[in-house]
Amino acid sequence: MTPIPGPSKINNFCKKVFVLILIGWLLSFGITFADTIDNGWVVQLGSFKKQENAQDFIKKIKKKGYTPFIVGGEESDWYKTRIGPYPSKEEADQVVLDLKMAQGITAIVLVSDENPPDLVEPIDSVDVVVSQFLIWIKAWEAQKINSYLSFYSKDFKDSKRPRKSWEAQRRKVFGSSSGVSIEVSDIQILRADDAVEMSFIQSYKSDRISDVGKKVLIWKNEGDRWKIVKESWEAS
Repeated sequence: MTPIPGPSKINNFCKKVFVLILIGWLLSFGITFADTIDNGWVVQLGSFKKQENAQDFIKKIKKKGYTPFIVGGEESDWYKTRIGPYPSKEEADQVVLDLKMAQGITAIVLVSDENPPDLVEPIDSVDVVVSQFLIWIKAWEAQKINSYLSFYSKDFKDSKRPRKSWEAQRRKVFGSSSGVSIEVSDIQILRADDAVEMSFIQSYKSDRISDVGKKVLIWKNEGDRWKIVKESWEAS
């Protein structure tokens, strides 16, 4: 099995192509750079493999007073649902918070960069990881331990303990916590070969503890599904 490069190696590999990858991600959603910079920030609600499922979701959101729309890139197999654009990241962040508090919907704000190329091919693997990421958050909040663990590869490596001990610890935490709420912001995505690195600020709250810090997830394509092979956390 080919070893998975660590975060530092991925960062070095992707340093020069980060803008290309990120803008390619935005273009795969059907958003031009001008839309993001001139008109504001866009809130991503979800990605669906079937167009009819995206349309059903849109109908439900519209009934709640929002004006969502669907984007399906010509070379992408995914139908993305989103709302916006908004004139500032702060306003988009507030919409994400409102969706979470009032509707129980987990959403993310798409990031942008200032120096896009003229043309970049869309990257479907990032679409898949973003979709998996949103479902991972929902499983964590709902305390569905088996669903949550299913996102982690059998080759997952924890920096502090063996895989079996890590899983036992996670099951213990899930069994003793309630009222879990997770908010994410400042998401950045890097892609290298068959791995995708996602870094973000995570705010976690439960009936027992609350903390904020930077989390990094490294996802790998294992054929039938993208899974987390490495995770790191640094408190703010």
